Amino acid sequence: MKIYDFLIIGAGSAGCNSAAYLQKRGLKVAIADKEGVASGGSGAAGAFLSPLAGVENSYNLFINRALEYSLDFYETMFQDEIVKSGVLRVANENFDTAKLQTNSIKNRYISTKELKEISQNFAQIDGYFYENAAILNPHEVCRELIKECDFYKLHVEELRYEDGFYLFDDFMAKDVILAQGVIKPIVSTPYIKIAPIFGVKIDVKTTTKVPFNIHKSISVSTNKNDSTISIGATKERHDTSQIECLTSCDKCAFYTNSEQGQVEELLMEASELIKLEDLEVTKIYRGARATIKSYFPVIGKVIDYEESLKKYPSIKNGTKIMPELLTYFPNLYIINALGSRGFVVAPLLAKLLCEEILDSKKIPQELSSEKLFYKMARAKNQIVI
Repeated sequence: MKIYDFLIIGAGSAGCNSAAYLQKRGLKVAIADKEGVASGGSGAAGAFLSPLAGVENSYNLFINRALEYSLDFYETMFQDEIVKSGVLRVANENFDTAKLQTNSIKNRYISTKELKEISQNFAQIDGYFYENAAILNPHEVCRELIKECDFYKLHVEELRYEDGFYLFDDFMAKDVILAQGVIKPIVSTPYIKIAPIFGVKIDVKTTTKVPFNIHKSISVSTNKNDSTISIGATKERHDTSQIECLTSCDKCAFYTNSEQGQVEELLMEASELIKLEDLEVTKIYRGARATIKSYFPVIGKVIDYEESLKKYPSIKNGTKIMPELLTYFPNLYIINALGSRGFVVAPLLAKLLCEEILDSKKIPQELSSEKLFYKMARAKNQIVI
């Protein structure tokens, strides 16, 4: 029987970055995913690395800190899989001109005339250019991250813990990290309410030279190292009370007949930004990205919700119980809800989580599983099932 220090369940950006960090610390790591590496939301991601504009708040400060970290990480580790050319942000209903103008991130305005001088293929648009932005090849990055780890295409349906180890088939692991995205978690975590957001991306060949990434309601990438460009968008939020993700979007009956319409819509919206000549769609990706209501990701130890409230029922009334007194599932951790910026935040989140596990460094409160636990436990009229 093979023995590992860590088993990571989920081979998207969160799981693969966590595996890479642990392996570099000299630990023996296995990673398992029932569909394959970057087969879900991470594979369908445009893998755009872009800043978050707007008036400073705790969320965009976190995103922009993570962006600086991830850009340095990817440029150092994956020079052949990253193209750093900046991004042009075009105003839309979520980020109007005033919001794009009012932020602390260095940028410059580019008029319609100037864009036309750069390329006659630009539509009648203008926008704000941010230098620190890039695009990745998500599948190659994930595969490279775990090349020194053992990968299993395996559906882990339950956790069996005996004598300090989690046991699976013919191997065991001392610690487990859940990086499952939208898939129903193996253990009960009712305080982490994942909302799947459906995304679609296409890779296309074109003779048009796109000088930098462009983002409005969709994103159009610059020409990547294989000469293709990516066009991607977050298209639809699922209602978690009605839809439980059991497989990849490509195999989901909910989307079986929607592919052609999604591609046509992406191409139409892209044409409103830049004319892509001699265009050929080469690949279509679909996937559901995991988010929670606060938009912040969540990392940390997995709390046993029911047992913690049985032990300290006064938590429901607002009594302050220190996190270390709660009941946790043994040697079980989570990294999830990375949303549409998975490749931006994953390297930093993996570092923070692994430093908590290995070095006992405290996770920032806004990212911690404890924050979500206390919020749910103290909610009015909460019924513990």
